[in-house]
Amino acid sequence: FSQWVYEISPWRRQFLTGRATAARGLWNNTAMGTERQGARAACRGLRVGSVLLAGLLSACVHSVARDPQPTVPLQLGQAAGPVLEQPWWQGFAAPELTGLITMALDYNLTLEAALARLDQADALAGQAGSGRFPSLELRANASRARSIFFLGEQPVQSTTNRYSLSAAASYEVDLWGRVRRGHAAAREDRWASALDATAAAHSVAAQVAETWLSIIELRQRMALTRAQLDTNARFLELTRLRFEQGGGSVLAIRQQEQQTAGVRAQLPLLQAQLAVLINQMTVLTGGQSGDAVGAAAALPALPGAPLSEVPGDLLLQRPDVQAAQRRLVAADHRVGAAIAERLPGLRLTGSTGYDAQSTANLFDDLIWSVAAGLVAPVFDAGRLANAQAQRQAVLRERLAQFNEAALQAVAEVRNALAQEQFQREHLAAQRAREAASRAVLDAARERYSNGLSDFLPVLTALVTLQADQQAVLTAQRQLLAYRVQLHRAIGGHWPDTVHEETAP
Repeated sequence: FSQWVYEISPWRRQFLTGRATAARGLWNNTAMGTERQGARAACRGLRVGSVLLAGLLSACVHSVARDPQPTVPLQLGQAAGPVLEQPWWQGFAAPELTGLITMALDYNLTLEAALARLDQADALAGQAGSGRFPSLELRANASRARSIFFLGEQPVQSTTNRYSLSAAASYEVDLWGRVRRGHAAAREDRWASALDATAAAHSVAAQVAETWLSIIELRQRMALTRAQLDTNARFLELTRLRFEQGGGSVLAIRQQEQQTAGVRAQLPLLQAQLAVLINQMTVLTGGQSGDAVGAAAALPALPGAPLSEVPGDLLLQRPDVQAAQRRLVAADHRVGAAIAERLPGLRLTGSTGYDAQSTANLFDDLIWSVAAGLVAPVFDAGRLANAQAQRQAVLRERLAQFNEAALQAVAEVRNALAQEQFQREHLAAQRAREAASRAVLDAARERYSNGLSDFLPVLTALVTLQADQQAVLTAQRQLLAYRVQLHRAIGGHWPDTVHEETAP
C-alpha cells in the first residue's frame, strides 16, 4: 500500500530523485542539488518504539519516519551548501556599514514580524505532531440528584449522591500515515517560515547597504556641489574683473551669474533627498540609527572581482528557493494525508477510575474499560475525493512556484552579473569623458583669457565638466549597488572560497 501511495504522487518521486521538471535545463553542466537533498530526506528514517496508551492500552508498535532537518539555519553568514567564512558586507571594509547591518538585524521590525510568523509555524507544527501520541484526560465529578417515584399512588422522594474519579485515554493508530504525513507537512512549513525569515534578513541587509551607499553618494554630491559653487563664484569674480578691465561683456557676467545660481539651487534638493534616506535608514534599523550616518565615510572600493558564472547548486542556498522546495515537499505530504483519510481508521480508547455514592467508599472498587473501533468512510458525497484533488492541485501549484523561484534566481544572478560588467565599462567611459571635459575647459579658458573667444565656450565647458563630475560619482555608487544586488541574488554570500557544510 505504501508503494501505491508513493506512486500516486509522481511529483515527489521526480523531486526527490533530482529529475523534476524544475531542475531540467536551468543550468548547463551543473547540478541543482535536489538529488543530494532528496537522498538526505529519503535516508533519514528513524523508527520509534512502542507507544503506551496511558498504561491502560496494549503496546502499539508505530513506525514513524523522521522528517529531514533544515539545511539553512536562521542566521546570516550561514547556509546550506557553499558557506562563506564571513558575511558579505565585511568585504566592503566599512565598520559603519557593518554596525548598521548588525543594528538592523537586531531591531528591524520586518524581521520581528517574520520571526513571529516563524513562532506561529512552530506552534502549528507542534499541534500537528500531537496526534502521534495518546491523549489522556482526568475527570472528577460530583453530583447530587433528587428523584420522585411512586409506590402505588404514594410518591416517594429519593436523594442520591454520586462521586467519580477517572482517567480516559484515546489513541488513533496511524495505519496509513495520515498523522505522520500531516506532521511532516507542518514541519516543512515551519522550516519554510524559517527560510522566509532568513530571506527577509538578507533583504534587510541589502537594503541597509544600498541606503548607506546612497547616503554617502548624496553627502559627496553635496560636497562636490559646494566646491562647484566656489568654482563658479571664482569664475564670476574673474569675469567681472575682466569686464572692469575692458576685456569682457555684461552678457558674460549675467551668464556666469545664472550658472552660479543654478548650482546653488541644487543644494536644497540634495538636502531633501538626504533627509529622506536618513529617515529610511532609521526605519530599517528600527529607530536606532542617527542623523550622522555616512557623515565621515567615503564610497568604499569594490571588493574582489565578480565571477563570470555562478554554479547552479550555489543558487540552492537562496532562502526563497529553499522555502519553495520545503513547501513543495509539504504539499506532497498533504496529498498522502488526503489519500489516507479515505481509508479505514482504527481508534483505541480506554478508561479507568472509581465511582461511588459517597466519598468514604470512593476508592473501594476500580472500574475500567478498553475498546477498539474501526471506521471506514462509505459515502460522503465526494467530500474526501475532492479534498484529495484540491491538495493535488496545491502540489502542482507548489511545483510551479518552485520552478518560478529557481528561474527567478537564475535571472537575478545573470542580471546582476551583466549590470556590474556593463556598469564597469560605463564608469570607465564616464571617467574618460570627465577628463576630456576638463581638458576642454582648460582650452576654452585659455582662449578666453587670450581674447580669442567670448565667454560662452568657457561656460559651456564648465557646465559639462560639473555634470560629468556628478555623473562619475553616481556611477561609482551604482557599481557598488550592483555588487550588493549580486550578493543578494546568490543568497547573501560571495563564493570566493567555499566549503560544504554537512546537513544535520
